[in-house]
Amino acid sequence: ILLEPYGGQILGLSVGQTTALTALLAAGGLTGFLLAAHVLGRGADPYRIAALGTLVGIVAFTAVIFAAPFESALLFAFGVMLIGLGGGLFAHATLTAAMSMARESQIGLALGAWSAAQATAAGAAIAVSGGIRDLVSGLAAQGKLGPVINGPATGYGAVYLIEIALLFATLAAIGPLVRSADESSATNSSDFGL
Repeated sequence: ILLEPYGGQILGLSVGQTTALTALLAAGGLTGFLLAAHVLGRGADPYRIAALGTLVGIVAFTAVIFAAPFESALLFAFGVMLIGLGGGLFAHATLTAAMSMARESQIGLALGAWSAAQATAAGAAIAVSGGIRDLVSGLAAQGKLGPVINGPATGYGAVYLIEIALLFATLAAIGPLVRSADESSATNSSDFGL
């Protein structure tokens, strides 16, 4: 939700250009979904794909942060596209993992629970990120954060840094799931003499 205002306020992009970024975000997301569908259809571990999406997100938000000091709309567009790509990979992989854990009679319930979790997280993230941006930007404008970071990009940067920290936390949470999936596949292979 903060990408369009960031592009307009910090990089001076026009309304048309920031709207095009939304299309780029959607294209990245669709590409992530298609890529995840392809590799998951070939038997890839959904937790590894979710971790890959998380890593792509870390790179993406780093690119978005550095777009301001470099005054690079191209770097910003690249970051936005990667946000979509990482989100698509992560969403498809986590949905696949959630549905694979459910019994056949509860697949609809698993889909509903996953969707509710996604919608709740997205709504909370939009509200909290807007509040953090406003708070940090206000403090920066008053000079309470020091002279070096008193620019308008400070509030956005704070939100994007928090997002990167949360993505690292997500990566740490996914790690044991990947390990347990590896252990269970090794156990299943040895059980069948493979």
